[in-house]
Amino acid sequence: MKTDSTIQTLIDKIDSELERLIPKVTYPHNTLYQGAHYALFSGGKRIRPLLTLAITDLLNHPIQEALYPACALELVHTYSLIHDDLPCMDDDDLRRGKPTLHKVYSEGHAVLVGDFLLTHAFEILAKAPHLGATQKLQLITILTSAAGGEGMVGGQVLDLAHDRTTSLEDLHAKKTGALFTAALQFGGVIGGASQTIFANLTTLGARLGLLFQIIDDILDQENNFSKENVEHHYDGVLEALEEIPGKKELLYALFDKILSQLPLGIIA
Repeated sequence: MKTDSTIQTLIDKIDSELERLIPKVTYPHNTLYQGAHYALFSGGKRIRPLLTLAITDLLNHPIQEALYPACALELVHTYSLIHDDLPCMDDDDLRRGKPTLHKVYSEGHAVLVGDFLLTHAFEILAKAPHLGATQKLQLITILTSAAGGEGMVGGQVLDLAHDRTTSLEDLHAKKTGALFTAALQFGGVIGGASQTIFANLTTLGARLGLLFQIIDDILDQENNFSKENVEHHYDGVLEALEEIPGKKELLYALFDKILSQLPLGIIA
């Protein structure tokens, strides 16, 4: 059975790789790297890269093969948080209890750090060791779709517009779910998943992304509507997971980690 210590070991591997990929430099523009490091190491739980490693493990492939792609996902996730926090977006002063990047540096600098993380993610995928050209192309295609107009950027536009005709599920599917789905699809590509398993991973990612966002809403706003729906979406995640063969201990441990944030009694 995979334990919390196993998850922490994987987090340590991810953090070590991120330290290497965003090094301390002496360039005249070294504040770009300092800002990226500050944002990346401000208390993130590494859920998305962990999901990629878990699916790679489920498909009996070495986790080492998935580290570069997993880190690329974390860079894109962090870029999105930096830009979400900007005064022209959500205008947040704090992120995970720490000053947001544009409060530590300037607003313009925060924009550039986000731009750097987004573009650097694709460089990391292009240079990923252990992977063939076809796999790299598949990963790049998945990530461009998840981060673009039909994914995270499109979701942020809907969020800014406050369009009452748009369902919250549609907004969350783009803004949050797209990168969760990409994380599971990454593991499928790296692990050589069949078309059927890949389709099931896509379904699982979408459902898990919605569940994660609902949990986030509950923790942030004590949202009663979300409380009523969390068990339904949790059941949907378990249903999708049952369709995927293989060793699932690490995935179940990750789900437990996500659900452990909830107030007692929400999941029956």
